[in-house]
Amino acid sequence: MILDCRDMECPRPVLETKKALDALPEDATLIVEVNTLSGRENCKRFALSQRCTFSEESLDDGATRLVIVKGKGYVEKPDEENPLDAMIVQERRSSVLVLTAAFATALLSASCCLVPTLFMVFGISFAGIINVSALEPYRWIFTAAAVVMLGIGFYKMVIKKQIECDCAPSLASRLLVLAFWVLFLFSIAALFYPYYEGWIWGE
Repeated sequence: MILDCRDMECPRPVLETKKALDALPEDATLIVEVNTLSGRENCKRFALSQRCTFSEESLDDGATRLVIVKGKGYVEKPDEENPLDAMIVQERRSSVLVLTAAFATALLSASCCLVPTLFMVFGISFAGIINVSALEPYRWIFTAAAVVMLGIGFYKMVIKKQIECDCAPSLASRLLVLAFWVLFLFSIAALFYPYYEGWIWGE
């Protein structure tokens, strides 16, 4: 089956590719021809997200031919769902999960200083703090892990080429972006807290 998606605006190439793949049997081959960068890259990402294999070749008119083989893991989803938005949400959710782990690790890294401060702020005595100092020997491990995860999350959300789409992002997508930056800033603040704690408390 050959699908001509030349000159189609985003997200039509992906929508047409999804519709064609939904109608094909397992292991069938779909040939998609596109001449826009966003159409080509988004169709490739969609194929990978649906566990399809593909190859590509350049055509004489400047278009790209994608030869997609429908895999066994292909999952048909409701027609009303925008596959591009689903892919964007999936990638952003992955970045937020990495940042959540980075934030938790940054808290452990700064636990020698941050945890007592939190207990003081919320009116809980130091008697309630048990074995916080026991984490001190592992502080460099937590710090290194937090830095690595912050780097991975930042790469996935900011540096890595993002899915291009002219359609308006969904509420879930926008909330994930907000959650990412909140976690990123909180992680940085927690990671460096031992270095500016004295300045905050005037010591």
